[in-house]
Amino acid sequence: MQVQSPMYIFYVHDMQRALAFYRDVFELEVVQETQGWSMLRVDRATLALHILSSNSDESLVPHAGLNLHVDDLDAAIEAVVSAGGQHIGTREANDFVPVRMCELRDTEGNGFELRQHVHQSPDLTRV
Repeated sequence: MQVQSPMYIFYVHDMQRALAFYRDVFELEVVQETQGWSMLRVDRATLALHILSSNSDESLVPHAGLNLHVDDLDAAIEAVVSAGGQHIGTREANDFVPVRMCELRDTEGNGFELRQHVHQSPDLTRV
């Protein structure tokens, strides 16, 4: 089996607000935009936003597994909070884990993480 084209799907209550959050904060390219489904490029992956209707049996996923590398974690946290997101917490790098990590929530309540490398190692540059 060959796996390709990873896609992360977040449920959202307000498509325009969620699309603006990811487009503007992370400068992601919008590849499709509709009222119910929008997609943004994240390197070779896709972030899909799916509208969550008021009568849906589905709900937000508090921690869906989206994790993005950033060059400046503190500046990224500030950008997320300024755009209406929420900073949950930050874990500092140590000798075992060479990255600073933080957990955040977007404007729709979806959880995600950001990471910044602090200990450079040739084999850990894209963890």
